[in-house]
Amino acid sequence: MIILTNSVSQELAPGQSLTFDTVVLHTGRRECYRPGSGAVIMRQQGAIYEISAGANIGATAPGVAELSIFINGSPLNETVMQHTTATAGDLNNVSRTTAIKTCCCGPETCTVVNSGTTTITVENPSLYIR
Repeated sequence: MIILTNSVSQELAPGQSLTFDTVVLHTGRRECYRPGSGAVIMRQQGAIYEISAGANIGATAPGVAELSIFINGSPLNETVMQHTTATAGDLNNVSRTTAIKTCCCGPETCTVVNSGTTTITVENPSLYIR
């Protein structure tokens, strides 16, 4: 199990992933994470992982702010998190939880990505993988 967060506000362009600077809890050896990165490698083959992500998000201009959980560079459509921003700095808390089964041929990589079309501000993000 691993729980990550970031202590500073981030501005993400479309397609850019969140980074995490703080490991809140890490037990076992099934997840691998490099401090300061945004990727967690799930090393257990054929396992079921529960993944939760959340953050305060807003677009840097009026529009839709969007984050999604990605596995191996592909979005999980059921994890799209959106907030319509009326004015810059207007943040809202969003979160999603899902489960995946890793394949039998290698590790899977999990990231949280700005999957929208506008630049967004992200504060207090968290990523929980178990």
